[in-house]
Amino acid sequence: MPEHGTASLVDLLDRVVHRGAVVRGDVVIALAGVELIRLDLRLLLIGIGGGR
Repeated sequence: MPEHGTASLVDLLDRVVHRGAVVRGDVVIALAGVELIRLDLRLLLIGIGGGR
């Protein structure tokens, strides 16, 4: 069964990369309610080329 789960994950990632996706997140480090560090993260996933 683990192989089936792995194949499904690979298929899902292939579809996401083929179509493209943007993942966005925020990381905030605070002390006593005061923001010390704030990171806005964005990740763009796209496929270039491909045999399909």
